[in-house]
Amino acid sequence: MRGASVYCPPMRHFAWLIIALSVSALAALPLRVQAAALPARIITRAQWGADESLLIKTDRKEAFEDDLSVGDNGNISTRIQECITARKKYPAEFSVARTINENSDGKPYRWPMTFSSKVRLIAVHHTALEVQGDERTPLERVRALYTYHASKMGWGDIGYNFIIDEEGKIYEGRAGGDFVVGGHAYCGNISTMGIALMGNFDLEKPPQAQLLSLKWLIDYLAKKYRINLKEKVSFHGESLPAVVGHGDISHTLCPGYYLSSMLTQIRAQIIAGKMGAPILYPPNRTYTDRTSERKQTRVEKVTTVTQSMFIPSGQTELVVRPGGQASFTILFRAGSAKVPRRARIAQVDRSHDRIALWQTIDGKDVVVQRELFSPKDLKPDETATLHLRVQVPSQTRSYEIQIDGLVYTLRVEGRRIRVPSGTPSASSGALLPGAGVFRLAEYDVPPPPPDLSAKPIIRIRLSYAESFASIYSDGGLTLNGKLIGDRSFSLYRDGSACAAEVGGLRSAANILRIDPNGGVMTITNWTRSANRFRGIIECRVIDDSLVLINEIGLEDYLKGLIEEPDSEPYEKQRAFAVAARSYAAYYISPLHRKFVGKPYDGDDSPAHFQAYAGVHAEESNPRWVQAVDSTKNKVLLVDGEVIKAPYFSSDDGRTRSPSEIGWAHFPFEDVFVSKPDPWCEGMSMNGHGVGMSGCGSKAQAKKGKKAEEILKYYYSGVTIGEFGK
Repeated sequence: MRGASVYCPPMRHFAWLIIALSVSALAALPLRVQAAALPARIITRAQWGADESLLIKTDRKEAFEDDLSVGDNGNISTRIQECITARKKYPAEFSVARTINENSDGKPYRWPMTFSSKVRLIAVHHTALEVQGDERTPLERVRALYTYHASKMGWGDIGYNFIIDEEGKIYEGRAGGDFVVGGHAYCGNISTMGIALMGNFDLEKPPQAQLLSLKWLIDYLAKKYRINLKEKVSFHGESLPAVVGHGDISHTLCPGYYLSSMLTQIRAQIIAGKMGAPILYPPNRTYTDRTSERKQTRVEKVTTVTQSMFIPSGQTELVVRPGGQASFTILFRAGSAKVPRRARIAQVDRSHDRIALWQTIDGKDVVVQRELFSPKDLKPDETATLHLRVQVPSQTRSYEIQIDGLVYTLRVEGRRIRVPSGTPSASSGALLPGAGVFRLAEYDVPPPPPDLSAKPIIRIRLSYAESFASIYSDGGLTLNGKLIGDRSFSLYRDGSACAAEVGGLRSAANILRIDPNGGVMTITNWTRSANRFRGIIECRVIDDSLVLINEIGLEDYLKGLIEEPDSEPYEKQRAFAVAARSYAAYYISPLHRKFVGKPYDGDDSPAHFQAYAGVHAEESNPRWVQAVDSTKNKVLLVDGEVIKAPYFSSDDGRTRSPSEIGWAHFPFEDVFVSKPDPWCEGMSMNGHGVGMSGCGSKAQAKKGKKAEEILKYYYSGVTIGEFGK
């Protein structure tokens, strides 16, 4: 994350800070901690699609600091000393009402779930990430924030209790419900609620819609927790107003110049009951970015010592046929010191001496005796992916491999792999030549799907970026037309070809097409919730990289988009379903290629194409699926041709024409003339401004407009017809 001196991330480094983790779906919580339902105005975690599995403790080693007594360089820092002093002077302010360590299924939380006995302060933050120029939708940024905090940073959840986007939508943040302790302010989480506004308010001004939602949320929380906004609060020995900025209780400039300057005005308006009154902005100021200077100062003053660590990349239980092989990957992160290539980085222990293991280094399989080696030179804190292959004994039972504390369980079951006579055994340390190589049909180009006119097909490049993939299917699989018995297999790059390994059998081809025959495939080592897909997955090597392409029916593809969550009005969702279908259908045509010369129509990135998340999106937003079904095959047409229908989040009261933003020779430009968008007045530009706006379509839907009326307002002169007819 960025934001220089105004950066105020959730703090997680010390034992006194116990971050509350929970599952938001009430059925998954013990009854004693179920919270009252949130107001309809607040988008719940279930509605915005939080992956609750990230809350549960895994085998991953957490890189957290538990020692409160020392700083990163072994010395007591000022803020740590202040916190130690506060804890000694005001112990009652650091006590929690209760602590819960596991969910109702007995699964331990990554961090214990703790609750304050009383909420006394409301702390306001900004996320320190500029909204202007960010092409992602607010929902995508909320999910990205969650993934970044919970998974990439290993914090287990969002630190803030609530988040407000630039359109004024309010999202439930920290899981756990009422009185849950967040992780938003160093030494100031107990008895406080943290609200974060999306934006960097040292560089940009918060929109009025965002500020009005902030006032509403503060008022709601004050009434809920019986906080008197007129009175001062004694907090760690200081007399503070009940609503503060992050910088009032921690060493930070958060929530930035503009928002910090408006907090007094916001408090006064809430007290006076002026909930709809506009908030005046402070004078503009010139911002000088001194990020590099501060970084250099910190480098000179602080020497942080971190330990190297191993992180599983996927499941730690592998099912293998007797005598068969399986491939898996592990992430190795260097510590504070450089790690040279071929340096010994881990000890390997096996539960049986006939378990064979190989590590791929420089494209060659190297026999692992007792140690793993670094595949390349690593800088401090750099991460490398280790590619490993294991062969199990022929006896059906469970075995284990332990790699630097990580335990991999090898469950051997099923039919035994037949090995030709004279083939070296696993214990000999040589890879089985061919290991039961099987032949597949070779495709120079993918075969066309049957009856293309009846079921339009789209091909989407997934953003998966590893050179190895583990796939699991919940149904029967065919690989290049060949039926295979296993449901799990591996894909990896083999020179310019894509190779597959199934139950110890291996084969390679220029194009591998995996069809689950109506089932769902999961890329199990893709560490994100959106890793399950319908349709065919095609494996290729493009530009020296392993590429996975999801070939799927257009309607199923649309159901997997995360353009409009179920928190939005239904008619708005229907309007966006038609626009999104039109945009995708335009690029299906061989006459209109988004990615010229590539074997796919689009990708899963909203920055390049559309935000596609597969089955996870369907499950998170069932009403969006209904919107897609209710508009099946409907597209926007001009003279019988499908138009490329752009859309965006918000504008300042009018849309833009393509020529205004530099889109020369835009097809059917007359459709996209600039038009008034009064429903968005007072908002900031978020997106390119061409076509249908999210703010305007939402307001019109709330006033009873149908999707068809909304579409014809923003796309002048179009008709709505069926694709392909």
